[in-house]
Amino acid sequence: MKAGTVAAITAAIPAGDVRSAPPTLVARFGSATIKAGTRSLDLPIWGYDGESPGRPLFVNQGGIIDLSLSNQLLEDTSIHWHGIRTPNKMDGVPFVTQKAVPPGGHFQYRFACEDAGTYWYHPHANSAEQIGRGLFGPLIVWEEKPLPVDRELVWMVADWLIGKDDKVSHNYAQMHDNSHAGRFGNLITVNGQHRPAIDAQPGERIRLRIINAASARILSFDFPGLSGWWIALDGQPIQPRGLGGNPLYIPPGGRADLVLDVPIEAKSGAVFGVADATYRNQRNKLASFRISGKQVRSTALAAPKKMADNPHSQPILDGANLKTVTFEGGAMGGLRSAMLDDKQMPLRQLAGKGVVWATNGKIWSSLEEIARQDKLFNLDLGKTYVFRLQNKTAFPHPIHLHGHSFQVIAVNGKKKAVPEWRDTVLVFPDEKVDIAFVADNPGDWLMHCHVLGHVTAGMIAAVRVG
Repeated sequence: MKAGTVAAITAAIPAGDVRSAPPTLVARFGSATIKAGTRSLDLPIWGYDGESPGRPLFVNQGGIIDLSLSNQLLEDTSIHWHGIRTPNKMDGVPFVTQKAVPPGGHFQYRFACEDAGTYWYHPHANSAEQIGRGLFGPLIVWEEKPLPVDRELVWMVADWLIGKDDKVSHNYAQMHDNSHAGRFGNLITVNGQHRPAIDAQPGERIRLRIINAASARILSFDFPGLSGWWIALDGQPIQPRGLGGNPLYIPPGGRADLVLDVPIEAKSGAVFGVADATYRNQRNKLASFRISGKQVRSTALAAPKKMADNPHSQPILDGANLKTVTFEGGAMGGLRSAMLDDKQMPLRQLAGKGVVWATNGKIWSSLEEIARQDKLFNLDLGKTYVFRLQNKTAFPHPIHLHGHSFQVIAVNGKKKAVPEWRDTVLVFPDEKVDIAFVADNPGDWLMHCHVLGHVTAGMIAAVRVG
């Protein structure tokens, strides 16, 4: 969270480039200074190279990520490449896909990026605390035919819980948070800055890549005075849709790309605010565009065209195998008991062990137990599956599947006219969401809620492909 500029994409790594001296990401302690109103807050963080967000990683579609993780923390860590369909051994989950990287240890990650889009990297060890303290960064894979824009920006949004003493709270294991909606911060940052002001020119067209790195906060953006189109979700192209109408929710772990057009007639000094309007009676200003410089163009541009789809295996729904995944538990839920590892326990006893969320009536107490025990499902390689995600809790859950992208094909039994590819889908209380995918990536893969406290409290499982 180094005080600096909002990241702008200016250069690419050539496709297929493998450097003789691969770069290293160093997980280590750091500090950040954030200006929030009249206050200047000095926050201790954990960051890659001591900064949060970590440096953006850029690669062309089909190019290679080849880097080493060096762990200078005092506990185990790893890197998960969120949304990227890596080989199983590169997925970054301790015990499940690799050994944890111990203090002073190293791990070499090397994989091809077949899918263009907006992704990110973060640990999958002690995730609630390590991500909560700032260990995350963007991974951008450029399309073979880039979208024509004047500029690209990447925004990583996070929030921090600041006490009355102006210090960040690092208690990531509160049962109240973990059994309710999760841990919410009261200071929201964009690329480590509180309400940054970004210079923009009249008539400029900007591609904005948004990554929600918050522990629990759902985002829905409002851009008053600006026109634009959503063009991709979770890195996957969609038919461009205007900014008006129903809110587009970006859950924790989710990403969204949009094209913004700055008004041609905007006057120098004008300011266009950007806000999050997800929560009732809470409109949080996130950033602003400040107009300066010469007019880029005098005639409005046409709406952008849909970008090329990524090379996914297309699900064949006729005869697809249906699997029901039921999420239960938490405060105000109906869970009375669940199987914890090898033993059935009542909810009160489960809560005493810090777990209150179950998947199909089961809870795995740790990644070690997920690796050791039977998986939620065993899937045949190459077959199409439909997972019916049922939320029988009082809170929304962003469900993330590792190793695969999936199509959202129905909500509450109503089929989607145009299924959209995702890797993280928000399932609201009492909602059923059907997702379809081809199990074409062999290995053991996590499926979990991306509200980090919910993961800590049990909402995590794994499927086996192959």
